[in-house]
Amino acid sequence: MEKIRPPEINIDQDLLAEIMHNLEKLESSTDLEGSAIVSKTGLRIASSETADIIADIYSASPATLISLGEKISSGLGQGELREIMIRRVKGYTIILVNDTDNNFMLFTNCLKGYKLGYYFHKIRKSFREMEPILKRIETKELRTS
Repeated sequence: MEKIRPPEINIDQDLLAEIMHNLEKLESSTDLEGSAIVSKTGLRIASSETADIIADIYSASPATLISLGEKISSGLGQGELREIMIRRVKGYTIILVNDTDNNFMLFTNCLKGYKLGYYFHKIRKSFREMEPILKRIETKELRTS
């Protein structure tokens, strides 16, 4: 019987540096914090310095939410899932997916609800700028016997 191991991600260090630069630029131009790029399978690709403290949260949890959100969107016939926003007592968590052919998502946090429109604009713009970089990352599902 063939076993499937978790996916492996091969990422060039120059690509990683570009992604990190984009995350830092996003946070430095806003009040966002804890930004990370996570694969839809739950592997953290890159994160800002503010996200390093809580790295485990940035792995399987967003992938599970995206999977569930996609099932709900599909089941309701509402089209493709684009983003998930979680309202917390002390702020918001935003997970941006964009296209179904994109294997990655942008995960970030904000404390100020009165700037959500501005944050969504900045997050979407930043993710659009990162998508060509993310599409150059090799993802492989490894199979063993």
